[in-house]
Amino acid sequence: MKHLAKVIVLMLALSLSAAAMRVVSDETGQKLRLPDHVHRIVCLTPSIADTLYAIGAGNEVVGITDYTLYPPQARQKASIGDLLRPSLERIAALHPDVVFGVASFNSAETIRGIQRMGIPVFLVNASGIEGLYNSIASIGRAVGREPEASALIAQLRNRESKVRAQAQSAKRPTVFFAISIDPCITAGHRAFITELITAAGARSVTEDIAREWINLNVEAVIPAKPDFVLLLKDSPFGLNEMRQRAGWNALEAVRRGRVIRIDDRMQYPSPVAFDALEDFARQLRSAATR
Repeated sequence: MKHLAKVIVLMLALSLSAAAMRVVSDETGQKLRLPDHVHRIVCLTPSIADTLYAIGAGNEVVGITDYTLYPPQARQKASIGDLLRPSLERIAALHPDVVFGVASFNSAETIRGIQRMGIPVFLVNASGIEGLYNSIASIGRAVGREPEASALIAQLRNRESKVRAQAQSAKRPTVFFAISIDPCITAGHRAFITELITAAGARSVTEDIAREWINLNVEAVIPAKPDFVLLLKDSPFGLNEMRQRAGWNALEAVRRGRVIRIDDRMQYPSPVAFDALEDFARQLRSAATR
């Protein structure tokens, strides 16, 4: 009789355990079994960490990659190492319920290595602002914070709409975004920052190039005659360096000193990018009147 009671208790425990799990699909269509209540999360990219904090799931984050800057409190979490080659040993030691990654960024080798340890990997596959909204929603569903995700999306859409509305009444200046000047690297049509540039009321002269990031000769930019050159605020180079370099000093925007320093958060496909978007839109309106 005691043996039967033990079996029944064990079966009930297993039943409750099974009931506490659910099946969710990530943005690649992969099905994962996750706990009803996710308590331990590892983020393979800074943008995912920012998104989780923005929907109120920051306390559940236990691991981040190096170079995670936003929000500042995320830096207190344990590091799993390099952004491109995170440590599988560090990830395993954190005993995560789920690891979040980006399908187009994190390597298949890293993802397979995590899955081989029996840890589910939820992949997002965002492209552009609309893709970001979709990823916030899917991450919210995965961690049981759908209402918070929906509220955040509504708030971000409202901020985007306001920026676009303000831009409609002004002439759209052309810009060239330089992430590096030697070699000359810029953003193409598929880059998240290109879409933000458009939302702010400008037009990137490289927006028609299909690739995300482009290495090109600055001489190819001269005929486009951009009104402004965009540099990241923390770029190690500036107007003086460009004026001293052949090709760059032939750009009218460089000769006239029409350079705008933009917030590095413009590069983050996450909620923090909207702070940078609003800041850039203000700078653009101010610069256009000078």
